[in-house]
Amino acid sequence: MTEDEAIAVVRRERAQLDIDPDMEVASAEQAIVEYMKDRTRPGVVEDRVAWIVELSSNEGFVLVHVDDQTGEILEVLRTA
Repeated sequence: MTEDEAIAVVRRERAQLDIDPDMEVASAEQAIVEYMKDRTRPGVVEDRVAWIVELSSNEGFVLVHVDDQTGEILEVLRTA
């Protein structure tokens, strides 16, 4: 998956992810992230290569982890 493809996934899913429409893509970078299917319960943690797409506005920012191989949204971290 390329950077542009990861950004396209986030744009396509932004309504389902409840991301403010005023937020704009600020950056995207590839990194290894920890992934746990259910963070509310103990379990296996996997390392995944993902694109971290940052969207921001004056209200704060959102980081969306997109799996590099599958395009699956792994996690959404937000301050706003």
